[in-house]
Formats: sequence, C-alpha cells, structure tokens
Amino acid sequence: MKFIVVYPVEDEVRLTDKKGNVLPDARLVPQDSTAKDLARLIHEDLAKGFLYAIDVRTKHRLGAEHKLKNNDIIKIVSASSRG
Repeated sequence: MKFIVVYPVEDEVRLTDKKGNVLPDARLVPQDSTAKDLARLIHEDLAKGFLYAIDVRTKHRLGAEHKLKNNDIIKIVSASSRG
C-alpha cells in the first residue's frame, strides 16, 4: 500500500494547532484518502460534523470526497469543532 503525508492544522493562517505549534502533526494516510477520511483519523466527532475542508495553500473549499494529495495542508471545518 502506498501512503501520502498530510498536515492537518487548526489555524489556516498561522499553520498552527490550537496551542500555537506550527505544523505540529504529519499524518500518513492511504493514497486514495479523502478530506473526510482525514477528519475521521483526527477524531470521529470531526467526521460526524464534517462541513468542508480548506486547502490552506489555495484557500479552496474541499468537499468530503475530495482526494488528498501528498504534502497537502488541510483545515477541517466541522459543526462539532465550533465552540
């Protein structure tokens, strides 16, 4: 099986997690993984409330079935993550 590296972030401007760590996580995911698959990998509640993802480099909204690419930097927007 082939894997790709994806970087999930919480702050798409600063490329940080909620603690301010820059690009704190690198996730290895199967090559055909989708944005929703990444959300599920981070936390099941993010996947349940999945609204869309943001490609941080292009600022484009990505749907649940969008296929991720190697070295993508992705912010997940979920109804569950709104506080």
